Amino acid sequence: MATLALRTVIATIQAGQLTMAIQREELPLEGCVTYATRQNPRRLYLFVSKVLGKHWPARPRVMRDVHCRLAAKIAHLPGPMLVIGLAETATVLGRGVAEEAALLTGRDDILYLQTTRYQLDRPLAFSFDESHSHAPEHAVYLPDPELQPLFFAARSLILVDDEISTGRTLTELAKAYLAINPSLEQIAFACITNWLNTDHQKELNRRLERSLLFPALIDGCFQFEPDCTFPSPALPLFVANLNRNHDHVIADPARTGLMAGRGMNPPSFWEKVRMKASGRSLTIIGTGEYAYAPFRMALAWEEAGHDVLFQSTTRSPILVGDAIASRREFLDNYGDGLPNYLYNLDSDRLPVVIYEHPAMLDLHSLADELDGQAFCGETACLTS
Repeated sequence: MATLALRTVIATIQAGQLTMAIQREELPLEGCVTYATRQNPRRLYLFVSKVLGKHWPARPRVMRDVHCRLAAKIAHLPGPMLVIGLAETATVLGRGVAEEAALLTGRDDILYLQTTRYQLDRPLAFSFDESHSHAPEHAVYLPDPELQPLFFAARSLILVDDEISTGRTLTELAKAYLAINPSLEQIAFACITNWLNTDHQKELNRRLERSLLFPALIDGCFQFEPDCTFPSPALPLFVANLNRNHDHVIADPARTGLMAGRGMNPPSFWEKVRMKASGRSLTIIGTGEYAYAPFRMALAWEEAGHDVLFQSTTRSPILVGDAIASRREFLDNYGDGLPNYLYNLDSDRLPVVIYEHPAMLDLHSLADELDGQAFCGETACLTS
């Protein structure tokens, strides 16, 4: 059954044309999303979020407003609650939703985990694929023993991504979790933009055999018409060691589970930053999957009155043009030899790169290449 659209939006990109039928807008589409062309023949179009802090620099306070809006839509669901953010794009959004839900309600039964593409020497809970992605395999690790009772007994599962176009990835994740917790009662696919029509939503609900919600800020559906004259781009070629163990450079507790709402006091390097900034505005840069703590630093500095934008490096290859005004390419900061990218960096601002492990400060040259500064964001790093 088709749902009547409030309005239709047409966007032309290098690879073709997107036509979007918007059915509900809690925030205006134009303030939340723009469009680009992937360097990926599996899926040529990309919805570029303006409020996510990834490929497009965003104001931290705007990002937090998005977190709060989505958190309010899931905070009432029965507990214990397990919230999982999708790496790498939605790690800030996922944890932000979990933290704001705990803050809003005062509840102490919200466990947060993120998926990861890094190998750790710990038991795997499950893995699943994101078929259209440039990096398809995700892992979810078992939390630490004290958190496992909640992990295995959650009544509500909240899966958070920036946008949902087919629902396949989140459905595969939900099915993997149901295999280890068949008593789960409620599932929610939370996102900024939900492009699933009513029939598609009903089909996913049938497949998961659970009550399934789709909390989002924008609802609609879209079609993509490829330009037959556009040459299909090839994924970047690289030689990488993808079977490395990463325990020696992993410090973010989100990959192994944490209780939302337990308080977070991000370290402040303001005096060191101020000396280099000399009155310049700032761009705080998270690194790959490690982005929530850098976001909280950016938010704290913005709340203190400083002019701050936030964004993050990424594995995702996107072509310059459309919403992508600039692209910097460099090797990843985990030592895997993977190409990473930074898009739309404002060259007038002082870039401050935040890593999760101190080893990256010496081994990764991005901050020097940008004539910026680099710090380690985890408390454990600061004392190591």
